[in-house]
Amino acid sequence: MTSPVLWQNADQTVALIDIPRSIEAAQGTLQQPCHDNLLSIRPLESPFPANEPKSEKARAKVAGNTTDQQLHEQYADILEHALAEVRYARCGEWCLPRPFVQESMGKPRKRKVNDLAKVNDAGVQSTAPGELTMTALRSLVDPDLQGFLGYRQPSNGNEDVPTERNGVQSVRTQQSHNPSHHAIARLEVNLPAQDCSYHFRLPPLSSYFLADCSESASFRAAVRSQAQDTGSKQSFNLIVIDPPWPNRSVKRTHKTPGSSYATISTVADVKRLVLGMDLDMLMAEKCLVAIWITNSPAVRDLVLGDNGIFECWGIELTEEWLWLKTTSHGQPVSNIGSLWRKPYEVLLLGRKRKTCASADSAKRESRRRVLIGVPDLHSRKPCLKELISPLMENASQYRALEVFARHLVAGWWSWGDECLKFNWEGSWRSQADVCASKDDHLKS
Repeated sequence: MTSPVLWQNADQTVALIDIPRSIEAAQGTLQQPCHDNLLSIRPLESPFPANEPKSEKARAKVAGNTTDQQLHEQYADILEHALAEVRYARCGEWCLPRPFVQESMGKPRKRKVNDLAKVNDAGVQSTAPGELTMTALRSLVDPDLQGFLGYRQPSNGNEDVPTERNGVQSVRTQQSHNPSHHAIARLEVNLPAQDCSYHFRLPPLSSYFLADCSESASFRAAVRSQAQDTGSKQSFNLIVIDPPWPNRSVKRTHKTPGSSYATISTVADVKRLVLGMDLDMLMAEKCLVAIWITNSPAVRDLVLGDNGIFECWGIELTEEWLWLKTTSHGQPVSNIGSLWRKPYEVLLLGRKRKTCASADSAKRESRRRVLIGVPDLHSRKPCLKELISPLMENASQYRALEVFARHLVAGWWSWGDECLKFNWEGSWRSQADVCASKDDHLKS
């Protein structure tokens, strides 16, 4: 199985990662890896055109609103050195081939909102793949909706799938779990109102709760119920969060029925939503918490500042990961010094402090790492399972939860009203199908 980490330096502070492959790899296990291809867009070959403010007054205003300049200068120096390392070590393209790409971009859809512009502020095309409409995805959240769960025997035939799992079970679509260590579960959902059915793939040992992230009591009940059924713990060693931060490129002007966070317009609203989830009640001792933030000083302060999210949860910042977006030839998608469009995003990682630990320890210097990757569909982050697992005390036995998830991960819990989005079968092609498609194309 090809690793999503294409290159990494000796001290593991710089890594080149392939975005689609990181999600593909997270669908399988070491014993039964995933070889299928996830629908992507063609890798960017050239940086985006510069669109900087012209006047000094405009530049000063943008600089004050978009990022902390002193912090940005530190980041810029780290990113330039990381680029130099990879350029010295890497020959050829900075991403793997993308054999299953979306040829026709169709109707654009932004995260959480329908029918908006095609390109976000990072310039990445935002169309969702295939024919899974947002209307259909929202319909799946219905707690009374039933689906049918079956299993596909692993291709290597190593696992003896129990007889009772060879058939098809009726399950609640909103919440499900694949107890198999290797077999991929197939979920079929019929939507009579739309006269159609959808099929989703559930990776081994994955669990999901398809619901608005404001429904924390229902989610905790789902975790508790599964723990009672399977003998698993109710707490998590790792929690990854990708909040729907407001930004100028996604104008949340429409309320999506059934979702309270689809139209979040201020960072204060996000804070209320995140703290209202009571995630600290699900954190194990020394739980690692990772949260994606924008480059806005207000967003960073909301997480790390006084009475911020980390302080409220008793989390000590330990690391900062910078995801630098580049073209397939290793150029940043925009100038690193750009005021208007930063080519990077930040992931803050922190550990749950012991109750007796002093809050002053949160001021310790954090370790910084750089992830470099060619962007894919808008809002599709790299899956960090392969890079983050070594930080866990037991890399093979930890419990993980991803919040505001858009795809499932083998062995992890996923929570959000779009957590099945990229596990729709229409977003995937087997290697055999991709090769057959290539042959047909060559013949034509």
